[in-house]
Amino acid sequence: MATNLWGRIYYKNIFAGILSQEAGGRCVFTYDESYLQSSLPAISYTLPLRAEPHLSEYGLHPFFDNLCAEGWLKNAQARALGLRRDDRFSLLLAFGTDLAGAVSVIDPDPAGEIKIDHGDPENIAVLSARASLSGVQPKLGAIKEGRVFRPVKRGERATYIAKLPSPTLPDILGLEYVTTQACAALLKEDTVAEMTLAPLQGVAERSLLVKRFDRTEDGKQIHFEEFNQLLGNRSEDKYEACYEHMADFIIQNGDICLRAECDTLFRRVMACILTGNTDAHLKNFAMEHTESGLLRLAPCYDLVAAACYPEYQTLALGIERVENMKIGSIGPKNIVRLGKLFGLPDKAVMLAVSDLASRLNKAHGAVDGSKNVGQDIKDKLHQQMEKRWNGTFDSIGTYLSKRP
Repeated sequence: MATNLWGRIYYKNIFAGILSQEAGGRCVFTYDESYLQSSLPAISYTLPLRAEPHLSEYGLHPFFDNLCAEGWLKNAQARALGLRRDDRFSLLLAFGTDLAGAVSVIDPDPAGEIKIDHGDPENIAVLSARASLSGVQPKLGAIKEGRVFRPVKRGERATYIAKLPSPTLPDILGLEYVTTQACAALLKEDTVAEMTLAPLQGVAERSLLVKRFDRTEDGKQIHFEEFNQLLGNRSEDKYEACYEHMADFIIQNGDICLRAECDTLFRRVMACILTGNTDAHLKNFAMEHTESGLLRLAPCYDLVAAACYPEYQTLALGIERVENMKIGSIGPKNIVRLGKLFGLPDKAVMLAVSDLASRLNKAHGAVDGSKNVGQDIKDKLHQQMEKRWNGTFDSIGTYLSKRP
């Protein structure tokens, strides 16, 4: 590992610049002159092309900070390297070869063999690949060969993310699968991440294999940024915002964003509330960078009806500066106000609600039709959607008709 902590940054395998950490923790990213002279785009909305260095006084720049692993994976990486869990720069250097989006971080002097517990197949698979995936749930990169899914090896680029069973949340894999199927039915005109429940060779008998929307079939990278990155927040601040802040970003950047996508985003938030997805934070919404330099909403992903677990009854983000809202307290007034904050007139809000109503039975049917998921999980999601529809959405039309 480089002793003075610096790494080479690549965008789609093209050298873009240098990221370094100075004494005291300040981080510096500087575009290489050759990259500036090319026609390639900035690697991040928050790191525009310029010759002057981009400084971050306290740790990694938000764009890079959000590329670091979280939770279980971060802890496994730190143990393997003998590092502190908060040494994010070193962890990113060591595991930056296959990150979310099209940017890679390469250590010019990588460490040799890392400490892997060879009695633990999960650790062997996840640490051998030297990749980093954000999100607190146990996960690792995977590839499909024929009908079989296997973990990626070092030097390979994952085209799937394999989510593994949680030791604390019973059958969260099945719950995410059925929640996603329900949202795909509710958001008929939208794009939702593809996934399947299957074994992961040599690691787990049951895993959730999510097809990466930031990779083509042959492994080429597609660049995207989470809203947490676009808004300049560090990873740990993913809950420190309101849903309308995402719409504000789209509206304020009308030269590169489509205002019509505020309607799409609003419908996604409504689907999250309807299904009880209380953990829909800023890292679970994203925008893709197009080849023409524009930003467009990425497919829906990480859709989990977390409210099916008693400890997840609070919305991840606030509405109009009101935080820690219990999902059971969300009423018609909140939804209409949220629509207004997204720049939508009442008619657009009512149309979105009517579309949900017309697809609700199909969403229940998609849940029932999901294979390899226990009936108890399906029943919990059915109950969640019924409670949310009756308590939040069904009376929105009546609420609007009574307004002056």
